[in-house]
Amino acid sequence: MSVHQLTIGDIECAVLQEGAAFMDRDSVIARYPNVDPAGVAAALGAGEPSGSLNLLYINSGGTRVLADVGFGEFGPAGMGGTLRGLDGLGLSPADIDIVFLTHFHGDHIAGFFTPEGAPVYSDATFATTQTEWDEWMQRWASSDSPGDRQNLARFKAIQHRFQFVNAGDEIAPGVTVVDLKGHTLGHAGLLVESRGERLLHVVDLLHQQFQFANIDWHFVFDSDAELAVQTRRQVLQRCVDEELLTLLYHLDFPGLGKVTLEDGVFVWNPTG
Repeated sequence: MSVHQLTIGDIECAVLQEGAAFMDRDSVIARYPNVDPAGVAAALGAGEPSGSLNLLYINSGGTRVLADVGFGEFGPAGMGGTLRGLDGLGLSPADIDIVFLTHFHGDHIAGFFTPEGAPVYSDATFATTQTEWDEWMQRWASSDSPGDRQNLARFKAIQHRFQFVNAGDEIAPGVTVVDLKGHTLGHAGLLVESRGERLLHVVDLLHQQFQFANIDWHFVFDSDAELAVQTRRQVLQRCVDEELLTLLYHLDFPGLGKVTLEDGVFVWNPTG
């Protein structure tokens, strides 16, 4: 179990490691379709790629928020750390007040339901953007995949429990939604702010550290690759300009750091 606890002003936070994400070099290289594979290989360097799935837990004034749910009990070997991490904090899924889904890719939502189709976080309010919801309901409705059809039926059945939010909306005291569209059409993060301290969770803005120096590289799972590039540039510049503590979902645990600009190139400076 890996849990990294921190405070942002008066707000208690923790990064929960769902699991370590290890991929072979060829799989990583193939994920950047507008780049010569040799260029990706050079950027990756000699070592094997590594990473993590880093979920954000927030307790703001007694309102407990979980951003995404990871794989839960249904992922590859070594996953499920979010549930173990909550247990280590003395919490059960029933203690979560708000589950905020940043987007609907499987590594963010697979742990949402029990095998019987009930929400794991049984007493929570669920939140996402309307754009994100619409994209995935349409995708799943047009798919012949049994898994997609199951997702469609299960999410539709609890649509009444979802709150649809927009950038700038406050979902808990000091916790506001941030627009990150591009990776998916409604991809969104969270800004946590209290007593002059801030944490910006940018989720899947990028997936590998070498992307900081190559922000125009397309990522194979982006819904709108060019829009993702624009958003990446804008958000990273904001991180630099405002000297924001930043959290990324897929970088090495705990995925916390600050972004600087050196000779016109974004640089990741991990902390924690």
